[in-house]
Amino acid sequence: KNVDLSGEEVLDLLNKDMPPKIQVIFDDILKEAMGYIKKNTGVVFDPFIQKYPLEIDFQELERVKKQETGKNQVKFFEKEVNAAVELEQLRSEVESEIREILEFDYQFTLGCFAHYYDLHAPIIGDGFNFKEGLHLNLALKDSSKVQRINYSLESPENVVLLTGANSGGKTTLLETLAQISIMSQMGLPVCAKEAGVKLVDELYFFSKKRSLDAGAFESFLSTFMPIVVRDEEKLILLDELEAITELEAAVKIISSFINFIQDSKSFAIIVTHMAREILKNTEVRVDGIEAKGLDDEYNLIVDRTPRMNYFARSTPELILRMVYERSEGKLKDVYGKMLERF
Repeated sequence: KNVDLSGEEVLDLLNKDMPPKIQVIFDDILKEAMGYIKKNTGVVFDPFIQKYPLEIDFQELERVKKQETGKNQVKFFEKEVNAAVELEQLRSEVESEIREILEFDYQFTLGCFAHYYDLHAPIIGDGFNFKEGLHLNLALKDSSKVQRINYSLESPENVVLLTGANSGGKTTLLETLAQISIMSQMGLPVCAKEAGVKLVDELYFFSKKRSLDAGAFESFLSTFMPIVVRDEEKLILLDELEAITELEAAVKIISSFINFIQDSKSFAIIVTHMAREILKNTEVRVDGIEAKGLDDEYNLIVDRTPRMNYFARSTPELILRMVYERSEGKLKDVYGKMLERF
């Protein structure tokens, strides 16, 4: 009789009772496949479901993956333990070598810093004085274009008014002194051939203020005056304090400040353009940096080292002359008319 069977039904019958010849073929193919898996993964397992067509046993595959992951984690942990045991034996020696390297690096870096910036050890004393001092920002410049400066701030003249030329180096002098003081406090050599430095409890640097409003003035007073009246020994550097308020008030404030500091163990330098007005209210040393003129390229000729007990003019006309010579056209005419008034 004729029997009608679908392909699905034929496969179902074949899988239920696979002929020996086909079974042999299956076994050879599966053996070859498992050999390939072992060669590439190092794991022996059978991920196939024996039926036609072949199917992957994903549950078995997932089980083996988890099993192998666990084995690898155990092996890695064992290696970490073994490495830790070996490293522990070297711990003290390694830490000692690291300390030596860090100490060498610190000393070598400090030595390079001192060498390239030409730093010298300061002497701790009762005041501030230095010879051939230089701002750190200028230390690596061409020495033929940079002037080293000398300065002294010592008792009983513990407060000084610094006057002089615009762009003459007054602010740079304050910053240089601040650098020397801070580096000395840190135990570092300083950027000067010789330096005597007093160790202070506090250092304050008040830079130029541009705002003239009441809020800025009030803020300055609330910050500045508590500093003045404290007993700690201080170095206070003021750069053109008069810019914070009108001239008459600034004179009175600076004069009062000078009297407070003169009666203490603190030190102060005040850069100002109103030394004459201040001297009418108090006695204080006045030092000056004076411009002598302009060179052939219209640069200021200035002796950057302040002259002690010397009142130096701000010489704005020289700055105006320099700008005039470097300008052109209508702008030059404007500057020329300004110069005629000096």
